[in-house]
Amino acid sequence: MKPCLADVNVLLALLVRRHEHHRLALKWFDRLAAGEAGLCRFVQLALIRLLGNRHIMGNDAVPAATAWRLIDELAQDERIAFVPEPGLLDSVLPTLLNSPVPAGKPIGDAYLAAFSIAGARRMVTLDRGFRQFKGLDVEILTR
Repeated sequence: MKPCLADVNVLLALLVRRHEHHRLALKWFDRLAAGEAGLCRFVQLALIRLLGNRHIMGNDAVPAATAWRLIDELAQDERIAFVPEPGLLDSVLPTLLNSPVPAGKPIGDAYLAAFSIAGARRMVTLDRGFRQFKGLDVEILTR
């Protein structure tokens, strides 16, 4: 199967057992081959931010160092491969920055879409908004 780039929402659901999409993320993860799921620095940092956010995690929020260890443990799984920025990223990203919405979440989504396109990876996400990006091979996990 074509290698993928895992969105932060999929990996957060995978790491947090009480997450509403945990079983869905686990089902996706269980069918992966070695090295099939890509983890990039942007997603890694977003996970650290979200795992430490009390609005999202409640009393389960953890310090950044603990979040880093959780992500590092996940990255030790043979199905996960750390993926550096692809060389073509800077030429693809500007073509995806057409959102009329001011900077924020759409910019991060455009970055991940460009990363996936430039790296010839499918994007795996729970976010249907990724369908807006032309040329993106996207797998949206659903029940």
